[in-house]
This record gives sequence, C-alpha cells and structure tokens, in this order.
Amino acid sequence: MLGNSLRYLAAAIAIESAELQERFLWKSEAEITADLADPAKRQKVVEEVADVLMFALLLADRLDIPVEEAIQQKLVANALKYPVAKSKGSAKKYTELAP
Repeated sequence: MLGNSLRYLAAAIAIESAELQERFLWKSEAEITADLADPAKRQKVVEEVADVLMFALLLADRLDIPVEEAIQQKLVANALKYPVAKSKGSAKKYTELAP
C-alpha cells in the first residue's frame, strides 16, 4: 500500500513535526503559554502531537520495532552519552562535554 510505505511514513512524520513546530515558531515563552491556555489553540497542538505519534507508531509497526523496548534502550543510551553531572544545564552535544 503506497500510503503505508516506509518512505511515506517517514515523510509524514517530518511533515507533521513541521506543522507542530509551526505552532511555536517565532513565539516567546509567554506567547506559547498564552496559546496553550486558549482551548482552541491548545487543541490544534494536541492534534499535531497526535499526528506525529500516529505516524511514528505506524512506522514502528511496519518495522517491527517494539516501541517500549526501543524507548527504554534509547533512555539508557542517552544517560550514558549525557551523564547528569556533565550535561545538566548544558545544550552541548555529547561529543563536546568535558571528559
């Protein structure tokens, strides 16, 4: 099925992520907070998050990725790459953190 191909599912994630990002683009934290307090604007954000999640889960299903296990493994990998003592409060990439 064309609409369920890996290529299109990956593209859909990128497109829906961009639509989610649009909801926050060029806005201050105060503007974002105000938008999220507005039920109609918050609902639009909820819908975009749902779109991203649906396509990501569809892709994971097509690739036979056990989602919970993949997330747990990634959390462990991130903890090793970004130890709290070195990375807390920093936006540096793991390769830039002090040894």
